[in-house]
Amino acid sequence: MNDTHNPVPTPAPPEHHEVPPGAPFMNVVRWVLFAGLLVLAVLAIGSYVASRRSASHTSGTKQALYHCPMHPSYTSDRPGECPICGMNLEKIPGATASGTSGSDGNVPGLATVELSPERIQMIGVRTTVVDRRALGSTLELVGFVTPDESRVQRIQLRVSGSVQRIHGGNTGEMVQAGQPLLSLYSPELYQSEQEFLIETGLRDTMSHGGASMGMQHDDPAAARRRLELMGVPAAEIARLEREHKASSNLTLTSPVTGTVLERMVSDGQNVSPDTPLFTIADLRRVWVLADLYEMDVARLTSGARAEFSADGMPGRTFAGRIDMIYPTVSSETRTVKVRVALDNPSGVLRPGMFGKVRAAGSATPVLVVPTEAVVDAGEHRYVFLAHAGGRFEPREVSIGATSNDGVEVRAGLAAGDTVVSSASFLIDSESRLKAAIAGMSAQPAPPSPGVKR
Repeated sequence: MNDTHNPVPTPAPPEHHEVPPGAPFMNVVRWVLFAGLLVLAVLAIGSYVASRRSASHTSGTKQALYHCPMHPSYTSDRPGECPICGMNLEKIPGATASGTSGSDGNVPGLATVELSPERIQMIGVRTTVVDRRALGSTLELVGFVTPDESRVQRIQLRVSGSVQRIHGGNTGEMVQAGQPLLSLYSPELYQSEQEFLIETGLRDTMSHGGASMGMQHDDPAAARRRLELMGVPAAEIARLEREHKASSNLTLTSPVTGTVLERMVSDGQNVSPDTPLFTIADLRRVWVLADLYEMDVARLTSGARAEFSADGMPGRTFAGRIDMIYPTVSSETRTVKVRVALDNPSGVLRPGMFGKVRAAGSATPVLVVPTEAVVDAGEHRYVFLAHAGGRFEPREVSIGATSNDGVEVRAGLAAGDTVVSSASFLIDSESRLKAAIAGMSAQPAPPSPGVKR
C-alpha cells in the first residue's frame, strides 16, 4: 500500500537587497579615519616617551627663560604676559634653553646686557679700540717747594744766659753771614773767659820764672778750645788775648746768608743750650717734593729731566733733574716722594708753593685703555666689552701703570678689542640689576600647599 507522505517544504530563497548608494565610499572613509587615529596615537606615545626621557636628564622642571620685570618671582619657559599685572615677559639675561642663567661674564655679580640704539645714544655710550702704544712718556705729578735741607741752619747757644737784646733776624728777613742777631748775658761765659785769662797769665809767669816750677797748670790751648766749643767767636777770643779783660756779654752772629724761617726767642728770655733760637735757610737753591704712585716707580729714574711750574706763576717753568727717589712708600697715600733740585737765585720760588712736576719717564709699548673705561670695585677691576647688536659684556682685567694718557692693561684684553670708554657706571648698574634679577629667578619656588612632591 503506498503511503502518501506530505512533501517537506523547501525554504524560499532569501530576498536580494540592493547595496545602498555611497556605502563603499563611507567604508573607505571609516578605514582612513581609523588609520589616522592610529597614527596620532603612535605619535602621542612617542612624544610622551621622548619628553620623559628629556625630563630624566634634567631636573624635571621647565627652564625659566622669561620673567616679569615687575614680579621677578614669576617665570616662564615661553614668552607671553604676566598673569599678575599683564606686562609682557622679558627674557632673563644669560638664560638659555640648555638651562644656564645668571652671570654670563667672568665678573661675579654682573651679567651681559643688551641695549637698544636709542638707549645707547641717550646715556651717551662711547667706545674705544684697545691698542698697544707707549704709555706715559711724560709723568705729571703734584709737588710743592721746600727748603734744601743741606742749606738749613738751626742756631742754638752752647751756654746758658739771658737775652739782652735782639738785633735782627725777624721771621722772613734776609740776613748776611756775620750779621749780629742778639746780645747775651752769660755768667757761665764770663767764668770761662776768666779761666782763659788766668791760664794765659800762668803761662806768662812760668816763662819769667815767677811761679813754682812744681805746680801743674792746664794747657792754654785747651782753654782756648773750650771757648771755641762754647761757641765764642774767634773775634771775641782775639779781644781777650789783646785786652786781657773778660766780658759777660756775647754777641751772636749769623753763620750763613739766608732767610729767617723761624725766630723762637725774644728780649729778656732765659736760654740754655737746648733752646732753639733761629732757623735760617739759604733759598738760592730749593727742593720740590712730588708724589709718585708706587705702580709708576719703575718708570722713573734718578737724573731724569724734570720741569716745575708753580700754580702762582702761570706760564713760567723751572728746569731741573730728579735728585732722589725716596726708598719708602707712604702707607696712607701709597705714593713715593720724588725730589727735584732747582736753582732759585732770584728767590721767586718760596717754600710752600704748589705746582706740577713734569718728569721724563720710560716709554714702553703696552696695551692701553682710557682711564674712564676701568671700573674699580675694590676686589675686582673690569671693563665692558662692546659687541655687535648693543651687547656689553663685563670682563675682568689686571691693570698696571696709569697716566694722563690712560691705564695699562696687563691681562684680560687683547689688541683690537672694543671697550666702553664713557657711561661705564650706567652700564655697570644695568648689569648688576640684570644679574640680581636672574639670580632671584634661578632660585626654586617653594611648593604650593597641598601639592605632593
